[in-house]
Amino acid sequence: TPEEAEEIQDKAREMGLTRFIEHYVIEEKVSVAKLLEVFRVHPKAAILATDLELLPILRSVVNRHLRKRNRLTNVNTLQDVVDLLRTSSNIMIVTGAGVSVSCGIPDFRSETGIYARLQEYELEDPQQMFDIQYFRDSPEIFYSFAKELYPSNYEPSPSHLFVKMVEDRGKLLRNYTQNIDTLEHKAGIKNLVNCHGSFATASCVKCGHKVQGKEIEEYIFQQKVPPCHKCAKEASAKPKPKPNNSNNSDDDDDDGEYTGEYRGMSIMKPDITFFGERLPAEFDQLLAVDANKVDLLIVIGSSLKVSPVSEIMSQIPHSVPQILINRTPITHMTFDVQLLGESDVIVNELCRLLDWDLKHPKLP
Repeated sequence: TPEEAEEIQDKAREMGLTRFIEHYVIEEKVSVAKLLEVFRVHPKAAILATDLELLPILRSVVNRHLRKRNRLTNVNTLQDVVDLLRTSSNIMIVTGAGVSVSCGIPDFRSETGIYARLQEYELEDPQQMFDIQYFRDSPEIFYSFAKELYPSNYEPSPSHLFVKMVEDRGKLLRNYTQNIDTLEHKAGIKNLVNCHGSFATASCVKCGHKVQGKEIEEYIFQQKVPPCHKCAKEASAKPKPKPNNSNNSDDDDDDGEYTGEYRGMSIMKPDITFFGERLPAEFDQLLAVDANKVDLLIVIGSSLKVSPVSEIMSQIPHSVPQILINRTPITHMTFDVQLLGESDVIVNELCRLLDWDLKHPKLP
Protein backbone atom coordinates (compact mmCIF):
# COMPACT_ATOMS: atom_id res chain seq x y z
CA THR A 1 0.00 0.00 0.00
CA PRO A 2 1.11 3.65 -0.31
CA GLU A 3 1.29 3.80 3.48
CA GLU A 4 3.57 0.76 3.66
CA ALA A 5 5.76 2.17 0.90
CA GLU A 6 6.11 5.47 2.77
CA GLU A 7 7.00 3.60 5.94
CA ILE A 8 9.76 1.67 4.15
CA GLN A 9 11.07 4.87 2.57
CA ASP A 10 11.25 6.38 6.05
CA LYS A 11 13.24 3.35 7.17
CA ALA A 12 15.75 4.01 4.39
CA ARG A 13 16.20 7.58 5.65
CA GLU A 14 16.55 6.25 9.19
CA MET A 15 19.03 3.46 8.39
CA GLY A 16 21.13 4.66 5.47
CA LEU A 17 21.77 2.71 2.27
CA THR A 18 23.87 -0.25 3.39
CA ARG A 19 21.94 -0.99 6.57
CA PHE A 20 18.64 -0.66 4.71
CA ILE A 21 19.66 -3.27 2.12
CA GLU A 22 21.10 -5.58 4.78
CA HIS A 23 17.87 -5.40 6.79
CA TYR A 24 15.31 -5.87 4.02
CA VAL A 25 17.16 -8.02 1.47
CA ILE A 26 19.33 -10.21 3.72
CA GLU A 27 17.51 -10.31 7.06
CA GLU A 28 13.84 -9.90 6.05
CA LYS A 29 14.37 -11.58 2.64
CA VAL A 30 12.15 -9.10 0.81
CA SER A 31 12.55 -9.47 -2.95
CA VAL A 32 14.53 -6.71 -4.66
CA ALA A 33 11.78 -6.32 -7.27
CA LYS A 34 9.29 -5.64 -4.46
CA LEU A 35 11.58 -3.05 -2.90
CA LEU A 36 11.96 -1.32 -6.26
CA GLU A 37 8.18 -0.95 -6.34
CA VAL A 38 8.41 0.85 -2.98
CA PHE A 39 10.45 3.55 -4.72
CA ARG A 40 8.09 3.56 -7.74
CA VAL A 41 10.52 1.84 -10.06
CA HIS A 42 9.19 -0.98 -12.25
CA PRO A 43 11.93 -2.32 -14.53
CA LYS A 44 10.47 -4.45 -17.33
CA ALA A 45 13.22 -7.03 -16.88
CA ALA A 46 12.35 -7.55 -13.21
CA ILE A 47 10.20 -10.59 -14.01
CA LEU A 48 13.15 -12.42 -15.54
CA ALA A 49 16.01 -11.01 -13.46
CA THR A 50 17.33 -12.40 -10.18
CA ASP A 51 17.69 -10.41 -6.96
CA LEU A 52 21.46 -10.37 -7.52
CA GLU A 53 21.01 -8.85 -10.97
CA LEU A 54 18.53 -6.25 -9.69
CA LEU A 55 20.56 -5.27 -6.62
CA PRO A 56 22.72 -2.62 -8.38
CA ILE A 57 19.52 -0.96 -9.62
CA LEU A 58 18.12 -0.93 -6.09
CA ARG A 59 21.32 0.59 -4.68
CA SER A 60 21.21 3.34 -7.29
CA VAL A 61 17.50 4.06 -6.70
CA VAL A 62 17.82 4.18 -2.90
CA ASN A 63 20.99 6.25 -3.14
CA ARG A 64 19.18 8.82 -5.29
CA HIS A 65 16.24 8.83 -2.85
CA LEU A 66 18.53 9.43 0.13
CA ARG A 67 20.07 12.52 -1.42
CA LYS A 68 16.77 14.29 -0.76
CA ARG A 69 17.35 15.01 2.91
CA ASN A 70 15.37 17.44 5.08
CA ARG A 71 17.36 19.76 7.30
CA LEU A 72 17.12 19.18 11.05
CA THR A 73 15.05 21.93 12.63
CA ASN A 74 17.20 22.08 15.77
CA VAL A 75 20.58 22.60 14.04
CA ASN A 76 20.83 26.06 12.47
CA THR A 77 23.56 28.23 13.91
CA LEU A 78 27.28 28.40 14.63
CA GLN A 79 26.50 27.90 18.31
CA ASP A 80 24.58 24.73 17.44
CA VAL A 81 27.71 23.43 15.72
CA VAL A 82 29.83 24.28 18.77
CA ASP A 83 27.36 22.48 21.05
CA LEU A 84 27.41 19.41 18.80
CA LEU A 85 31.21 19.32 18.82
CA ARG A 86 31.15 19.54 22.60
CA THR A 87 28.59 16.75 23.14
CA SER A 88 29.18 14.31 20.27
CA SER A 89 31.43 11.31 20.79
CA ASN A 90 31.49 9.61 17.36
CA ILE A 91 32.29 12.37 14.89
CA MET A 92 32.94 11.42 11.27
CA ILE A 93 35.06 14.03 9.45
CA VAL A 94 35.35 13.97 5.66
CA THR A 95 38.22 16.06 4.28
CA GLY A 96 38.99 17.15 0.73
CA ALA A 97 41.57 19.23 -1.10
CA GLY A 98 40.42 22.41 0.67
CA VAL A 99 42.22 21.45 3.89
CA SER A 100 45.57 21.26 2.07
CA VAL A 101 45.41 24.33 -0.17
CA SER A 102 46.86 26.60 2.53
CA CYS A 103 49.83 24.19 2.75
CA GLY A 104 50.74 25.04 -0.83
CA ILE A 105 49.24 21.91 -2.39
CA PRO A 106 47.00 22.79 -5.34
CA ASP A 107 43.47 21.48 -5.56
CA PHE A 108 42.24 19.69 -8.67
CA ARG A 109 39.36 21.64 -10.16
CA SER A 110 39.90 25.36 -9.54
CA GLU A 111 41.18 27.77 -12.19
CA THR A 112 44.73 27.36 -10.86
CA GLY A 113 44.32 23.73 -9.83
CA ILE A 114 46.07 20.60 -11.01
CA TYR A 115 43.83 19.92 -13.99
CA ALA A 116 44.30 23.48 -15.29
CA ARG A 117 48.08 23.06 -15.04
CA LEU A 118 48.05 19.89 -17.12
CA GLN A 119 47.28 21.69 -20.39
CA GLU A 120 50.97 21.66 -21.38
CA TYR A 121 50.87 17.86 -21.56
CA GLU A 122 48.34 17.97 -24.40
CA LEU A 123 46.17 15.26 -22.89
CA GLU A 124 42.75 14.58 -24.37
CA ASP A 125 41.37 14.88 -20.85
CA PRO A 126 43.32 16.10 -17.78
CA GLN A 127 42.06 13.08 -15.85
CA GLN A 128 44.19 10.89 -18.14
CA MET A 129 47.14 11.81 -15.92
CA PHE A 130 45.49 9.65 -13.24
CA ASP A 131 44.04 6.95 -15.50
CA ILE A 132 45.47 3.49 -14.83
CA GLN A 133 45.48 2.45 -18.49
CA TYR A 134 47.27 5.63 -19.50
CA PHE A 135 49.78 5.07 -16.67
CA ARG A 136 50.46 1.56 -17.93
CA ASP A 137 51.05 2.84 -21.44
CA SER A 138 53.04 5.95 -20.54
CA PRO A 139 54.18 6.01 -16.89
CA GLU A 140 56.83 8.60 -17.74
CA ILE A 141 54.06 11.18 -18.24
CA PHE A 142 52.82 10.73 -14.67
CA TYR A 143 56.34 10.79 -13.23
CA SER A 144 57.15 13.97 -15.11
CA PHE A 145 54.44 15.67 -13.02
CA ALA A 146 54.39 13.63 -9.78
CA LYS A 147 56.82 15.88 -7.90
CA GLU A 148 54.17 18.64 -8.03
CA LEU A 149 51.95 16.42 -5.86
CA TYR A 150 54.55 14.81 -3.63
CA PRO A 151 54.12 15.89 0.01
CA SER A 152 57.69 15.85 1.34
CA ASN A 153 58.01 19.63 1.61
CA TYR A 154 54.56 20.36 3.02
CA GLU A 155 53.31 20.61 6.61
CA PRO A 156 49.78 20.04 7.98
CA SER A 157 47.37 22.98 8.02
CA PRO A 158 45.29 24.23 10.99
CA SER A 159 42.42 22.18 9.53
CA HIS A 160 44.48 18.98 9.80
CA LEU A 161 45.39 19.84 13.40
CA PHE A 162 41.71 20.48 14.17
CA VAL A 163 40.90 16.90 13.13
CA LYS A 164 43.76 15.70 15.33
CA MET A 165 42.36 17.69 18.27
CA VAL A 166 38.97 16.02 17.80
CA GLU A 167 40.75 12.65 17.87
CA ASP A 168 42.86 13.54 20.93
CA ARG A 169 39.63 14.28 22.82
CA GLY A 170 38.31 10.81 22.03
CA LYS A 171 35.60 12.16 19.74
CA LEU A 172 36.82 11.13 16.26
CA LEU A 173 35.07 8.09 14.86
CA ARG A 174 37.02 8.28 11.60
CA ASN A 175 38.61 10.77 9.22
CA TYR A 176 37.78 9.86 5.63
CA THR A 177 40.12 11.85 3.40
CA GLN A 178 40.04 12.27 -0.36
CA ASN A 179 43.60 13.61 -0.29
CA ILE A 180 46.67 11.68 -1.37
CA ASP A 181 49.19 14.06 0.21
CA THR A 182 49.65 12.06 3.50
CA LEU A 183 49.39 15.25 5.61
CA GLU A 184 46.89 13.48 7.86
CA HIS A 185 49.70 11.01 8.64
CA LYS A 186 52.06 13.91 9.36
CA ALA A 187 49.47 15.41 11.70
CA GLY A 188 49.39 12.12 13.62
CA ILE A 189 45.77 11.20 12.88
CA LYS A 190 45.27 7.49 13.57
CA ASN A 191 41.57 6.82 12.86
CA LEU A 192 42.02 7.45 9.16
CA VAL A 193 40.87 6.11 5.80
CA ASN A 194 42.66 7.27 2.65
CA CYS A 195 39.71 6.96 0.28
CA HIS A 196 41.92 7.36 -2.81
CA GLY A 197 45.10 5.86 -1.37
CA SER A 198 48.22 7.98 -0.84
CA PHE A 199 51.94 8.41 -1.48
CA ALA A 200 52.66 6.73 1.87
CA THR A 201 53.46 3.45 0.10
CA ALA A 202 54.15 2.25 -3.44
CA SER A 203 53.70 -1.13 -5.13
CA CYS A 204 55.11 -2.93 -8.14
CA VAL A 205 52.48 -3.12 -10.87
CA LYS A 206 53.79 -6.58 -11.85
CA CYS A 207 54.55 -8.53 -8.66
CA GLY A 208 52.77 -6.37 -6.07
CA HIS A 209 55.89 -5.84 -3.94
CA LYS A 210 55.12 -2.97 -1.53
CA VAL A 211 57.60 -0.42 -0.17
CA GLN A 212 57.45 2.81 1.81
CA GLY A 213 56.85 5.86 -0.36
CA LYS A 214 60.23 7.28 0.68
CA GLU A 215 61.93 4.55 -1.39
CA ILE A 216 60.71 6.05 -4.67
CA GLU A 217 61.06 9.69 -3.58
CA GLU A 218 64.39 10.17 -5.37
CA TYR A 219 62.90 8.98 -8.66
CA ILE A 220 59.88 11.29 -8.25
CA PHE A 221 62.07 14.37 -7.82
CA GLN A 222 64.30 13.31 -10.70
CA GLN A 223 61.16 12.78 -12.81
CA LYS A 224 62.17 9.20 -13.56
CA VAL A 225 60.13 5.99 -13.60
CA PRO A 226 61.10 3.91 -10.51
CA PRO A 227 61.90 0.23 -11.16
CA CYS A 228 60.93 -2.66 -8.91
CA HIS A 229 64.21 -3.81 -7.35
CA LYS A 230 62.65 -7.13 -6.30
CA CYS A 231 61.71 -8.02 -9.88
CA ALA A 232 65.08 -6.77 -11.13
CA LYS A 233 66.93 -8.95 -8.61
CA GLU A 234 64.89 -12.03 -9.51
CA ALA A 235 65.36 -11.37 -13.23
CA SER A 236 69.14 -11.08 -12.85
CA ALA A 237 69.23 -14.43 -11.05
CA LYS A 238 67.50 -16.26 -13.90
CA PRO A 239 69.52 -17.66 -16.83
CA LYS A 240 69.17 -15.52 -19.93
CA PRO A 241 67.02 -17.13 -22.65
CA LYS A 242 68.70 -18.31 -25.83
CA PRO A 243 68.28 -15.94 -28.76
CA ASN A 244 65.39 -16.74 -31.05
CA ASN A 245 66.57 -16.79 -34.67
CA SER A 246 63.14 -17.35 -36.17
CA ASN A 247 61.51 -14.81 -38.43
CA ASN A 248 58.76 -14.05 -35.93
CA SER A 249 58.28 -10.37 -35.20
CA ASP A 250 58.79 -8.92 -31.74
CA ASP A 251 55.04 -8.71 -31.31
CA ASP A 252 54.28 -12.39 -31.94
CA ASP A 253 54.15 -13.24 -28.24
CA ASP A 254 52.09 -10.20 -27.35
CA ASP A 255 48.71 -11.60 -26.34
CA GLY A 256 47.32 -8.19 -25.47
CA GLU A 257 47.61 -8.70 -21.70
CA TYR A 258 49.33 -6.14 -19.51
CA THR A 259 52.74 -7.47 -18.44
CA GLY A 260 53.52 -4.90 -15.74
CA GLU A 261 56.70 -3.90 -17.54
CA TYR A 262 57.87 -0.67 -19.12
CA ARG A 263 60.78 -0.78 -21.54
CA GLY A 264 61.75 -4.18 -20.21
CA MET A 265 61.58 -3.38 -16.49
CA SER A 266 58.93 -3.81 -13.80
CA ILE A 267 57.84 -0.47 -12.38
CA MET A 268 56.61 0.94 -9.09
CA LYS A 269 53.43 2.97 -8.72
CA PRO A 270 52.39 5.07 -5.70
CA ASP A 271 49.46 3.46 -3.91
CA ILE A 272 47.08 6.21 -4.98
CA THR A 273 43.86 5.01 -6.58
CA PHE A 274 43.83 5.85 -10.28
CA PHE A 275 40.70 6.03 -12.40
CA GLY A 276 39.96 2.46 -13.44
CA GLU A 277 41.32 0.88 -10.24
CA ARG A 278 39.37 -0.65 -7.39
CA LEU A 279 39.05 1.46 -4.26
CA PRO A 280 40.80 0.33 -1.05
CA ALA A 281 38.65 -2.42 0.48
CA GLU A 282 38.76 -0.77 3.90
CA PHE A 283 36.57 2.11 2.68
CA ASP A 284 33.42 0.01 2.22
CA GLN A 285 34.20 -2.20 5.21
CA LEU A 286 34.71 0.62 7.71
CA LEU A 287 31.95 2.86 6.35
CA ALA A 288 29.41 0.08 6.82
CA VAL A 289 30.42 -0.12 10.50
CA ASP A 290 30.81 3.63 11.08
CA ALA A 291 27.41 4.48 9.58
CA ASN A 292 25.78 2.74 12.55
CA LYS A 293 27.87 4.66 15.11
CA VAL A 294 28.25 8.21 13.79
CA ASP A 295 26.49 10.95 15.75
CA LEU A 296 27.87 13.98 13.84
CA LEU A 297 29.17 14.38 10.27
CA ILE A 298 31.50 17.26 9.35
CA VAL A 299 32.68 17.78 5.77
CA ILE A 300 35.70 20.09 5.38
CA GLY A 301 37.09 21.39 2.10
CA SER A 302 35.27 19.09 -0.31
CA SER A 303 32.68 19.61 -3.05
CA LEU A 304 31.53 15.97 -2.62
CA LYS A 305 31.37 15.43 -6.37
CA VAL A 306 33.79 12.51 -6.62
CA SER A 307 33.01 8.90 -5.69
CA PRO A 308 33.35 7.25 -3.20
CA VAL A 309 33.18 10.22 -0.84
CA SER A 310 30.11 11.54 -2.63
CA GLU A 311 28.30 8.36 -1.54
CA ILE A 312 29.02 8.77 2.17
CA MET A 313 25.97 10.99 2.74
CA SER A 314 23.59 8.26 1.56
CA GLN A 315 25.06 5.77 4.03
CA ILE A 316 24.35 7.89 7.09
CA PRO A 317 20.94 8.10 8.79
CA HIS A 318 19.21 11.41 8.06
CA SER A 319 18.81 12.04 11.79
CA VAL A 320 22.59 12.54 12.15
CA PRO A 321 23.50 16.29 12.07
CA GLN A 322 25.53 17.17 8.97
CA ILE A 323 27.82 20.22 8.83
CA LEU A 324 29.77 21.66 5.91
CA ILE A 325 32.91 23.80 6.22
CA ASN A 326 33.88 24.92 2.73
CA ARG A 327 34.90 27.90 0.62
CA THR A 328 31.78 27.59 -1.57
CA PRO A 329 28.25 26.30 -0.87
CA ILE A 330 27.05 22.84 -1.90
CA THR A 331 23.61 22.69 -3.47
CA HIS A 332 23.32 19.07 -4.61
CA MET A 333 23.21 17.81 -1.01
CA THR A 334 21.44 19.07 2.10
CA PHE A 335 23.50 20.12 5.12
CA ASP A 336 22.01 21.45 8.34
CA VAL A 337 24.63 24.21 8.58
CA GLN A 338 27.08 25.43 5.92
CA LEU A 339 29.98 27.46 7.33
CA LEU A 340 31.47 29.19 4.30
CA GLY A 341 34.98 30.59 4.01
CA GLU A 342 38.57 29.42 4.50
CA SER A 343 38.49 26.21 6.53
CA ASP A 344 41.55 27.21 8.60
CA VAL A 345 39.80 30.40 9.74
CA ILE A 346 36.54 28.61 10.52
CA VAL A 347 38.07 25.78 12.57
CA ASN A 348 40.12 28.33 14.49
CA GLU A 349 36.92 30.16 15.45
CA LEU A 350 35.25 26.89 16.45
CA CYS A 351 38.22 26.07 18.68
CA ARG A 352 38.05 29.54 20.26
CA LEU A 353 34.37 29.03 21.10
CA LEU A 354 35.15 25.54 22.45
CA ASP A 355 38.14 26.77 24.49
CA TRP A 356 40.37 24.39 22.57
CA ASP A 357 43.92 25.68 22.18
CA LEU A 358 44.64 25.28 18.45
CA LYS A 359 48.23 26.32 17.74
CA HIS A 360 49.70 26.76 14.27
CA PRO A 361 52.27 29.17 12.78
CA LYS A 362 49.66 30.44 10.29
CA LEU A 363 47.17 31.37 13.01
CA PRO A 364 47.25 34.68 14.93
